[in-house]
Amino acid sequence: MLRQSLCFRAVEMRLGMRLLVISVALTTLTIASCRSRETNTNSPPAISGSQVDKPSAPEPRPQEPCLNLNTATAEELIKLPGVGDVIAKRIMDYRERHGRFRRAEEIIIIEGLSERKYRAIAKLVCIE
Repeated sequence: MLRQSLCFRAVEMRLGMRLLVISVALTTLTIASCRSRETNTNSPPAISGSQVDKPSAPEPRPQEPCLNLNTATAEELIKLPGVGDVIAKRIMDYRERHGRFRRAEEIIIIEGLSERKYRAIAKLVCIE
């Protein structure tokens, strides 16, 4: 009986370790995927021999500078879609209490600024 119990615990431990390894691997892959989406390399795609003779598409207009969430004034924040004076004040208060934002996504912490609103302003804001 004791032997069966020990064998069962050994199997449980092996299974637990495998699940731990799998969960760490999935977490690492998820983080890497998120970071690669955040990084905008602007590198041109590889060109095959059949594409060399084709005219290239016109270059996109340079992007307008983004609004730095760590230095923006309340007046600048209010100009963002979905951000009124109340949310702008909450952003300013958050910066005073907690310091600088490390990532633009952190703004979702602000009450009243949902993930949906963040997606609407994501290309307009940055952290410098």
